[in-house]
Amino acid sequence: MPDLPSEIIEDLTTLARLFLTATGGYQQLDFLAAGGSAAVYRVVRNGKSSALKAFNPHFFSGIGGDAERHRLDVQKRLIGHGCASLVQTYQVMEAEGTAFVEMEYIEWPQLTKALAEVPDSAIVPLVSQLVEAVRFLDSLNIVHRDIKPENIHVSPDFKHLKLLDLGVVREFDSQDSSDACVTDHSNQRPFLATAQYSSPEYLFRLDEPTSKLWRGLNIYQVGAVLHDLIKKEPLFKHEMSLGNRWLVARAVLTKQPSFADSVPNRLLALKALASRCLIKDLDTRLAVVGWEDFVLEGASDPISALRGRLAKGTITNRRGAGESSVARLEFERTEFMKRFSDRIRAELIHVCGAQLPLTMKPPSPGAPMDVRYELAVDKQLSISCHVGFDWEAGLYERNVDLRVGAQLLCAGRDDAVPDIEYKPVGVAVIQEAEDEAVTIVTNELASLVGRALDLIEGEENPTDLHGLNLQNKQEYKSQQPGDNQ
Repeated sequence: MPDLPSEIIEDLTTLARLFLTATGGYQQLDFLAAGGSAAVYRVVRNGKSSALKAFNPHFFSGIGGDAERHRLDVQKRLIGHGCASLVQTYQVMEAEGTAFVEMEYIEWPQLTKALAEVPDSAIVPLVSQLVEAVRFLDSLNIVHRDIKPENIHVSPDFKHLKLLDLGVVREFDSQDSSDACVTDHSNQRPFLATAQYSSPEYLFRLDEPTSKLWRGLNIYQVGAVLHDLIKKEPLFKHEMSLGNRWLVARAVLTKQPSFADSVPNRLLALKALASRCLIKDLDTRLAVVGWEDFVLEGASDPISALRGRLAKGTITNRRGAGESSVARLEFERTEFMKRFSDRIRAELIHVCGAQLPLTMKPPSPGAPMDVRYELAVDKQLSISCHVGFDWEAGLYERNVDLRVGAQLLCAGRDDAVPDIEYKPVGVAVIQEAEDEAVTIVTNELASLVGRALDLIEGEENPTDLHGLNLQNKQEYKSQQPGDNQ
């Protein structure tokens, strides 16, 4: 909704002065801002500052007036509340033909303007305070509906937070038809809250206004604020920058926010929590996130905690030290094979590209330690390259003997294929000169692939090469018809 025009703001300023004069203690009135339904002022009474919200009288006339008055009644329930992270309400009154809400004046900046400066260490305390305010409203059967960084103010030291703007609050179980139909659905005010920070089911009216809907909206909006604190930028920033509300709506409905950044291990637990909060489906969101997940004070990131624990040294366990050592050795060997095989794959793809599409097939569980690289020559022929890993024992248990082999295979042939023949090519040591070993193996495989291509180009019917081991040229020659005469 667009901000109020200047002539209405001037009228509201006059009405505000009349109201303050009548209620006593008025010393100063300063205009701060205006939204779609009200103007906000800083008031000085008896030397103390407060914030005064003066509503456009238009919203209290006609078919929507009852809904607006009911919303004021809800705000009256918050006068003198005891929640430190929720803006305090001093009085709610109808006077001078309109309505006024006097509240606590917060000099702190809006979170939306301070996102870039919020340190990571402050995120947990701030989110905890936000959840405190939301749960306090929840305990009163009230939903805020417009939780977003713009409605949150933070102290300059980022230790404290206040949730403001209670202008669109409603009760969970409100049966007021005018509130449901006029305020949320009419042309006069088609949508309450901010699309950018609204859950899909609320934005698109996918569910009836029940306590389930409101709790899902609360979780989503808190998660959206957490997203902004982590990313240091607004949710759906790109779509907002385009100025197209339909693109924003589509992002809310379909786009799952990314938490990728330049520091992979940063705030992993918080990223995971925010991601769950922003799940599109209401039922799934409520199934995987509860307020207990926001008990974050004193909690550490699980991955960081595990990393720190393991860095302390030996793990105490009930198995023998020898058994634990075997497990660690097995892990190191497995990781080496993955790392080594991926390096070879990358080298082969870099050389062969789209001309010889490659598929890597790791060993099956319980099978020999043999990694295959299938290079497709055409729809029928492929070159099957093998790298075998034979681990040594005893003093050299971190050493692996490397061997390579290759065969030509023809698709659709079901005749038996000879066992692969290997050639030893070198030894690798875990985390020692691995680059050199990768180069040796890759060169050997390249040599076998080149040999295969030579044979294919020289053969009238390449399918006859099915099952041929490429380590020995003599094997191929002995299979030629002319050689058997």
